[in-house]
Amino acid sequence: MSGDESKRPLCVDLDGTLIATDALWESFLLLIKAKPYAVPAVPLWLLGGRANLKQRLADRVLPDAAALPYREPVLERVRQAKSEGRKVLLVTASEQRIADRVGTHLELFDEVVGSNGDLNLKGSNKAKFLTDRFGEGAFDYIGDTDADFPLWKASGRAFVANASSSMLAKAKAQVGEVEAVGTRSGSKAKAIVKALRPHQWMKNVLLFVAPLLGHIRDIETWVHVLIAFFAFSFTASSVYVLNDLLDLDSDRQHRTKKNRPFASGALSIPFGLLMFPLAMGSGIGLSLVFLPLKFTGALLGYLVLTTAYSVWLKRKLMVDVLMLASLFTYRVLSGGVAADVTVSFWLLGFSMFFFLGLAFVKRFSELVATMEKDVDKVPGRGYWVSDIDIIRSVGPSSGLMAVLVFCLYMNSPEVQSLYAQPTALWGIAPILLYWIMRIWFLASRNQLHDDPVLFAVRDKISIFAGFLAVGCLVAAAIPWPF
Repeated sequence: MSGDESKRPLCVDLDGTLIATDALWESFLLLIKAKPYAVPAVPLWLLGGRANLKQRLADRVLPDAAALPYREPVLERVRQAKSEGRKVLLVTASEQRIADRVGTHLELFDEVVGSNGDLNLKGSNKAKFLTDRFGEGAFDYIGDTDADFPLWKASGRAFVANASSSMLAKAKAQVGEVEAVGTRSGSKAKAIVKALRPHQWMKNVLLFVAPLLGHIRDIETWVHVLIAFFAFSFTASSVYVLNDLLDLDSDRQHRTKKNRPFASGALSIPFGLLMFPLAMGSGIGLSLVFLPLKFTGALLGYLVLTTAYSVWLKRKLMVDVLMLASLFTYRVLSGGVAADVTVSFWLLGFSMFFFLGLAFVKRFSELVATMEKDVDKVPGRGYWVSDIDIIRSVGPSSGLMAVLVFCLYMNSPEVQSLYAQPTALWGIAPILLYWIMRIWFLASRNQLHDDPVLFAVRDKISIFAGFLAVGCLVAAAIPWPF
């Protein structure tokens, strides 16, 4: 390092550089969650300029600095500069109070400068501020976007954070010598697919249950149900995107959810706000074009219920698990609507108890993981560690009640008319008992790290149990020659 360089302060941008997100958009999402009644005023605040908008948002909500996704290569560069005795500044277009929170949390910066209600410290404004303060070429600067070109040109040494090959080439062409601080990894296309959660579409296989148990053989009906599956899946994906956007803080504190595209910063918040209506429009559009209007009504009902769950109800004690169980049962009912099949009360009763048990096991596994972190409450949920004994009691009981409903159903007149050998259905009962109790044993041992439905899709024993259950159904449906 040259003598001159050792004396130059290192100035670091915040949004997209030090953190893999944008504090303005984080604040906007917080406003939606905490004070939704204030959202209509946002366009009016923006008329007063971006600096005014940032100040108005900061007056109402402030992101948790500890929960933001920091870029480790940039932090390492800052630590290196500090060890060399250089002055390090956080200079950002984010509102001053947000910048102060980040500075206090990291305890790395000698000075923190952000936007105020009059000045938006971005691009040329920031370049003028730093050149007035230190002089042309008398500071080094770490940025990440086109808005940072005036600063790179005015700096003594330019650094590009989270650099893509195209941005590096563009920066070298316009600025000259630049250095990458961390490179962009991972495909955006893969991140988009991950955000849509196609693996969760397996839950929508429940739409096929009603026509299957109703012994429907009409090809056209099955085509309708298949289209309904995709319409439901795209609509569900839109809500998953919304859910991830509104759950950024709690997801970043979770052992696996912190790697989701929006929580990690692999996809930006504005991109997510675009994905949400596109995915929702795809699902509803499929339904309107190809399916009966009453299924579209059912789909809109699902959208309202699951959005209410994502935005509000999932944070309510007991309401969340009842809603989860209801949403699974709703899928079964919607499959009946798509196939024009009446869903029996037996199936509704079984579904409600069975999926209530699965909802409880999901919360139970989260509480077990929370206990290991030595904290009292699951982030973003209404449960305390002290609730674990109640859930351990009620959860398995719900699953066992589902098996009881199934056993009572096997003695009903409906079974005698639908199946040639109804006695074969009794083989399903011990399979269900085994699978339900195994899930709870795994959850108690903190070995159930996924949604129980997704776990079942990937777990070899669960798949084998599923094949055995299907074998019992086939055996019951086919007349025996003896």
